[in-house]
This record gives sequence, C-alpha cells and structure tokens, in this order.
Amino acid sequence: MKLKEIADIIKGAYLIEGKAGNKKHCKELTMVSLEPISFLDERKMISVNCSNEASEKQLTKEGDVVVSLYHPMIACYVEKGQEGYVVPHYMVIVRKKAYVKIDSRFIVQFINSPWGRRALAEKSGELSHCTPSTLPMTTLSEVELMAESNQILERY
Repeated sequence: MKLKEIADIIKGAYLIEGKAGNKKHCKELTMVSLEPISFLDERKMISVNCSNEASEKQLTKEGDVVVSLYHPMIACYVEKGQEGYVVPHYMVIVRKKAYVKIDSRFIVQFINSPWGRRALAEKSGELSHCTPSTLPMTTLSEVELMAESNQILERY
C-alpha cells in the first residue's frame, strides 16, 4: 500500500516576517526541533512574528507525522500537547486518513528505518536519475509501506 492511499501529505507553510503593525506571533518547527529518536523537542522551536498566517491544515495535530524534506529526512510523531505548531515549507505533515486503522507511529518507524530509507531511495531512483539530497513529496507519497513486510511474510 502506498503512503498516499492511507494519509494526506500536506506541504508546510512559508511564513513571511511581519512589519511593525501586522505581526502575528506563532511557534514554528525547525530542523533541530526534530530529534533523531522520533520526537519533537519543543525547546528548539522558534517564535516567529509573521505578516501571513499558516492555514489550519499546516498546523500540527496529535497523531500527525512531521517529515523533514532535507537531509537527514527525519520523521517525528506529534504527541498530545504538541498541537498548533507551524510546520515550515521544508517539511511535510503526513496526516493519517480517518478510516485508516494503522497507528501513525508505524509510519514514523518505517521512514526512519533502514528498510524505509532504502524504499525511499529506490522510489527516488525511479522518478529521477540522480541521488537527491532532498525528499520530493511525490517520492514520499508513492513509497510502498508494507512491501518489505509482505516479502517477509511470504517467505514463511
């Protein structure tokens, strides 16, 4: 099953610094706020005074998966109490569809695992002839989540 079949992939917001009169204060994720052990570090987020607002879908919600599109391409799970943070334009939100019964933490573990990294690299190779340093949204949406699991089950 492809990731786009079970989840919506939402591009992060591009915030613009505000002028003196129309500033809106918000907390934004950064690359260092994504910990390699799959959690968001709220101490490493930045406060931004911006002139535009992120849409509601570009804010974190409990159960979301945030994935950085640049190296090291870490996926993190959004815990309870971590709602409402702005996801920047160099990250995406993977938001599980309501009817899907898979735990979002499985998606995090898949993306951060050696099998997931290999699947993403193979999918990138199919869509491009060079090894990218970024993860295109198309590659992320087209990756097969359960391919390795199905092969392991077929062996036994």
